[in-house]
Amino acid sequence: MRDGLIWWSTERATFGLVVRDGVVVEAAPYARRWAQGRQAEAIFAKGREDGAVSVRWIPEQ
Repeated sequence: MRDGLIWWSTERATFGLVVRDGVVVEAAPYARRWAQGRQAEAIFAKGREDGAVSVRWIPEQ
């Protein structure tokens, strides 16, 4: 995971996390405090573990 977007969807919210060089650099206000500045792989794994309805990696093209 270098550059792209993590698409995260739960029953309460759906948002994207912008990833550059493997780090979340932009996030919706809902997720900014816990996601921004962290490694994308850790955030992606957190979504899988926490039971998000859907977590997907969308690479930059």
